[in-house]
Amino acid sequence: MVSPVYLIFGEDEYSVSTKAKEIVDAALPPADRTLGLEVIDGATETVDAACQAAGRCFEALQTVGFLGGAKAVWFRDVSFLADTVVGRSEAVKAGVEKLTGLVERGLSQGTTFVVSAPKVDKRFAFYKACKAKAQIHEFALADKPWQAEKQTRERVIELLREAGLGMDEDALDAFMGKVGADGRQIANELEKLAVSAAPGKQVKLRDVLELTSSSRSALAWDIADALGKRELGSALEVLRRLMFQRESPIGLVILLHGRIRELMLYREALDKGWLRERNGYRGSTFEWVALSPEAETKYAGELNKDPRTTHPFRVGLLAGQSKLFSPKELRMCQKAVVDAHRKLVSSRVPPAVVLELLVIQMLKDVGLTHSGRG
Repeated sequence: MVSPVYLIFGEDEYSVSTKAKEIVDAALPPADRTLGLEVIDGATETVDAACQAAGRCFEALQTVGFLGGAKAVWFRDVSFLADTVVGRSEAVKAGVEKLTGLVERGLSQGTTFVVSAPKVDKRFAFYKACKAKAQIHEFALADKPWQAEKQTRERVIELLREAGLGMDEDALDAFMGKVGADGRQIANELEKLAVSAAPGKQVKLRDVLELTSSSRSALAWDIADALGKRELGSALEVLRRLMFQRESPIGLVILLHGRIRELMLYREALDKGWLRERNGYRGSTFEWVALSPEAETKYAGELNKDPRTTHPFRVGLLAGQSKLFSPKELRMCQKAVVDAHRKLVSSRVPPAVVLELLVIQMLKDVGLTHSGRG
């Protein structure tokens, strides 16, 4: 028999909320939700509010459904099941312990209990009770930026398939760079593309640039360009605006990591002579030359996308930016991004602080050196 208790959690807020809603919809027919569904908001910031939310949830679970019918209780966006100041409060622990006891003993027949949360400490008794008695769905983002980027790319490709759309590599790269890793924003932007495109249509780069443009997306592109241009002041200014607009911190880290990886690739190509710069009366241009077997294997087989297929304008932009960094500096930036991603998913340091320190760490010496480069 399927357990009537479900725990859904993880940093991927869109997937968490979508799964929770899917379970609630399956538990109660639409006609029964008016009287049979209770939703308790667990997103609290104080001990008192958390205690009150836990108490309301406990009362709801002890109340039978209307006329003995089916009932669902959704404890939504619970913020105090993690190792936080509020979550460690003895008063809050007492409230959660009462819920833990209900899970362990079993709920009354016909009642479905759904808990969704951004984070859950697996050392806590509530999680252990759910592991033994409930169904658990975890939607965690990968610890390493390149893994998270791959995870996001796979999600976008799957959603495109479900929508009956295709997307070429240039468009996919642009889409990921503009939208980031936030599942809800990805779904919203793909819906816009689906509405404007006929089933089976191949989405092009121009479609992405025209239809998914927004101030937040434009700013996300701006911070990557500020990083590539080694402009510390601009990068910090854009970052603060993005954080004020509640842009996904994980998405920004993935975006910055993607730009660093591109700059490392183009810097290597320039250093090894695979990509050559030519100066003309209209400025510098870059062109690919015949590659060695080593480079051919790397570009054609090991990379997600062969950089030689990239639009010449973007090749020029990335190659020019890569010249502003030494290989050693780029390796340092890559390490800094990986460390920042780890802090975002495992520490209590505010995301805005983590990201500002990351940008400063990568570009801190530029204020003295870059201005002198002309």
